[in-house]
Amino acid sequence: MSQQVKTDSLQKRFARLATLADTLRPDSLKNAQGLKDTLAKIVAPAKPAAKHSPRKAAMYSLVVPSLGQAYNKQYWKMPFVYAGFGTVIYFIRYFNIRYHDYLTPYIDSYNPVTGAALRTEAPVYIRGQKITRTLTIEQITKGKDFYRRYRDLNFVMLTAVWALNIIEANVAAHLKTFDMSEDISFRVQPDAGYNSFTGGIIGAKIVIPIK
Repeated sequence: MSQQVKTDSLQKRFARLATLADTLRPDSLKNAQGLKDTLAKIVAPAKPAAKHSPRKAAMYSLVVPSLGQAYNKQYWKMPFVYAGFGTVIYFIRYFNIRYHDYLTPYIDSYNPVTGAALRTEAPVYIRGQKITRTLTIEQITKGKDFYRRYRDLNFVMLTAVWALNIIEANVAAHLKTFDMSEDISFRVQPDAGYNSFTGGIIGAKIVIPIK
């Protein structure tokens, strides 16, 4: 009887070892990995939308003012961009017209070859008063320089408004992609693995997103 008990015990141990060896076969590992891949495909979230690009927003506004704001879907900002450009362009035209009102009589007052003064006074159209007045060459020179200075200043302002339009589109695009929430919620999703004692295992895991 004692010999029979020992034989049965050895047979049970060999059977257990055979089962364990069977679970360690490459086929079992491959099946477990395949199960895991299948579950991952089933529960995989939808592909995220294309990331909003601050670089694209800046380039669009560089090519066409306010186009970057349209790309950011902030259409309410577009009238402000146009108003800024319109105001600066208006003043460029305003000062340029008056500059030429003084420039023409100034040029006519000097000999183009020798540069000698041909006269000490010249008629100038005063556009704001809609009259023509006779001014001295010194007054004409001051008026010409005044309007030229402010015309050129508005060209600088035009460049500044264009640059501001580009910077604003770029910064707004960065803010649209910046996650300012305090959400640290976790989610539970299915998972599969392989254990040398129990074989393939199907379970769940907790995922905590870190941004």
